[in-house]
Amino acid sequence: MTRIPNWGSLRSLRVLALSALIMSSVSPAAANTSLYSYGGVNDEALALYRQGWSEILERGRWAEAERLYRAALVLAPDFVIAKSVLARMTDDAAEREALVHEINRSRGRVDVRGQLILDPYAMTLTLITARESGATLRAGFREDLTNLAIANYQKFIEHYPDEWAVRIEYLEWIHAKQGPGEALRAIEAMKAANPAHGARLSYFPASFYAEIGDFAKATEEAERFIRQLGPGDWPQAHYIGAFIAHLQGDYRLASESINDALRLDPQHIIAQRLKVEIEKALNDRSLQVETEEPEDS
Repeated sequence: MTRIPNWGSLRSLRVLALSALIMSSVSPAAANTSLYSYGGVNDEALALYRQGWSEILERGRWAEAERLYRAALVLAPDFVIAKSVLARMTDDAAEREALVHEINRSRGRVDVRGQLILDPYAMTLTLITARESGATLRAGFREDLTNLAIANYQKFIEHYPDEWAVRIEYLEWIHAKQGPGEALRAIEAMKAANPAHGARLSYFPASFYAEIGDFAKATEEAERFIRQLGPGDWPQAHYIGAFIAHLQGDYRLASESINDALRLDPQHIIAQRLKVEIEKALNDRSLQVETEEPEDS
């Protein structure tokens, strides 16, 4: 008889991630019916682009996503939005600069609805290049980017509600501006409009619940997400376990899990950032123990 893990245990969450290879896959939701054409890009290139988003947001395989975006651009060299995503991912500053030049030269070819997602992508690239070069951005740039992204993505998913990856990006910007509580309320609003729109939100509901301190709900959502991933050992499963463990203060478990995520995909940018936070927490705890004076006997 199969035993159901106790999801109050963070170690059970890690066990589920490690045993995903033998788990049954959850049946996918009904096929999407309201999708953007991305300016009539050929079907094969568009399929590669969409799969790239699945690799990033669901499986957590950034290296594979980069490969897919590059393959899409071989098939469709004028796929401007795909170029903007690749430009954000590459760690080659010279390549990013060249891609930004191509994007700026070709932006006029993107239709009005495509501009809704391209404009925030382009501003994000400005932020990245400024950070790399040490340039100073005008006052209010980040706030303007946040507000533009929220407004544009909201309009986009009103037209194309089955564009699940853009829904997730919308939630990320809501979270950036207003915090996890507001992001969770946005999810509830999506589900109220269409229950299917709450079915493919990756690990984000789990992370939002963890941030507000509802760890029981966070582990419940993490369980659901990992089971949806189906068979395989996916970086994202380890990442969400590390995220929850970190917020609960179990830094050693968090370290084990984040190392597993990065072992599977060293290019997982979000996992790299979390690893830095976890290592700092472990170091701070170690220093605290070293500096504590023993009690007088």
